[in-house]
Amino acid sequence: MNYNPSSSYNTRGASPPLSYYFLPRQRLNTLLLIHSIASFTIGGVGYLNPSAAQLFFSMESDRERGVGRILTRLFCCLIFAQGIMILRARKINDPEIKRAFIMAYFICFAGSSLALIMEHMSNEGIVDGKFFGVMKIFVMMGLTGGYGWFTFMQPPLVYSLSGHRVG
Repeated sequence: MNYNPSSSYNTRGASPPLSYYFLPRQRLNTLLLIHSIASFTIGGVGYLNPSAAQLFFSMESDRERGVGRILTRLFCCLIFAQGIMILRARKINDPEIKRAFIMAYFICFAGSSLALIMEHMSNEGIVDGKFFGVMKIFVMMGLTGGYGWFTFMQPPLVYSLSGHRVG
C-alpha cells in the first residue's frame, strides 16, 4: 500500500492510515518521530519538575536531592535538545549521515541499558527497582532493540529519504 498525499484520500488534509507508518520504507521515520516526541516530553517534564527523578533514584538527604535536581535538569536539557536533533534528522537525505545517527543511538542505548541493569543488579539502593525503575530498563532495552534492528538488519535503502513523507 502506497500513500500518496495528493490522492483523493487526502483532499481534506487527513492523516495517512496507521498502516502507512509501518511500511518498510517508513518504519525508521516512525521510530525517529516517536523517539523525538518522547524526548520532548521527558526533557520538558524533567527540567520543569526535577523531583520526578525520585521515581527512578533513591535520594535520602537534602544534599543528594540538590545534586539530583541539578543533574536531572542538565540531563533533561540534553534530552530535550536530542528531540530537536531527532526531529530534524528525519529530513536528512544523506543515507550515511542518517545511518551514523542510528548507529550512535544504538550504542548509546545499549550502553545505557547495560549500565542500568548492572546498577539494578548490584542492589545498592540507588536505582529503585519499583515499577518505574523496571520500566526505565525496558524502555532502554526497547530503544536498543529498535535502533539495533535498523543498524544491523535493514538494507541501506531504508536510510534514503525518497519514499518518505516527513511532516
